[in-house]
Amino acid sequence: MTAQAAFNAVLVFCIALLSAFSAPAATDTKPVKSGLVPADWAYTLAEGVTRREVTYYSDDVACFAVMFFPKGYSTTAKTPGVVLGQGWASTHNSIEKYGAKLAERGFVAMVIDYRGWGGSDGFVTLNERLKNDDSTRFTRKKADVVVKRTRLLPLKQVDDVRNAMSYLQGEPGVDPDRIGLWASSSAGGNSIVVAAMDARVKAIVMQVPAISGRRSPKGPYELKGRMLEDAILRARTGQGGEMEAGFSTRRMVDLESSQAAAEYRPFRYLKQVGPRPVLFIVAQNEQLFSNEDNAYAASKVLEGPTKVLEIPNISHFDMFTGEPFQISANAAADWFKQYLGTKIP
Repeated sequence: MTAQAAFNAVLVFCIALLSAFSAPAATDTKPVKSGLVPADWAYTLAEGVTRREVTYYSDDVACFAVMFFPKGYSTTAKTPGVVLGQGWASTHNSIEKYGAKLAERGFVAMVIDYRGWGGSDGFVTLNERLKNDDSTRFTRKKADVVVKRTRLLPLKQVDDVRNAMSYLQGEPGVDPDRIGLWASSSAGGNSIVVAAMDARVKAIVMQVPAISGRRSPKGPYELKGRMLEDAILRARTGQGGEMEAGFSTRRMVDLESSQAAAEYRPFRYLKQVGPRPVLFIVAQNEQLFSNEDNAYAASKVLEGPTKVLEIPNISHFDMFTGEPFQISANAAADWFKQYLGTKIP
């Protein structure tokens, strides 16, 4: 089995057959949109909405984010805030427009890049080891380092979201007790895990969400074959195999991503979310995974207020543009307005 084949086999929540990207629906000759292009990122700030680039830290890694503030924002008020995260092998570019829309509707929105992606710093290791002494906690030296980018590790992304929440809570004028999460695609699973671990999350919205694990066998993932060989290689040399991944943009990632995704089963965290409200926004013609196994199944497990909004006649990447974008973004704002509260219409 090739590395790419192994990757496809385990990423049931992110990968569809290549034919799904090009084959038309049975009742429609329109090609299925297989990714996003820069033209899809475009947006215009509403009057009075402001944008600011910031740096937050996650496990000591400097990460990039864009903050959006509503018209008339006051640092002495208490405005609810939302952290927004993109999905598999993607960056802030394609979801800034959602942050801008939420700010237009009265929220402070923080659109993040995970470490190693977009504007965030990468994973840094020393090219040559330094002498260690536990009696000295901090050492400042010039050193030759290796910076690795485009690692796909869901649990690291979970940490990045939680650290972004901490940054947002420290923003003057943000109400630290009214924080929401917005997530797209595989970040939907991340939002469930974050909420299960962190009581600071008060409301969640996810669009075209993948929440893997419903059909995973009980017990831990069995590490064997190519995945085991690669785990051994990483442990003994520091670097395993690589493969190409991504939808809108193809990038080289570690084969380690396959193992990380196979072991990642956010569906099992649903019951730990408790009574917090969750909105799912799905594409009727979703081509990357089954809505029934993800959003609809998850909505039946959750204990709190939940809703599945299905937008007809679109596929996964159609959600980000045109009328579907407007429907999704405004539905998210309405949900947060209901459960986080804001005086802005």
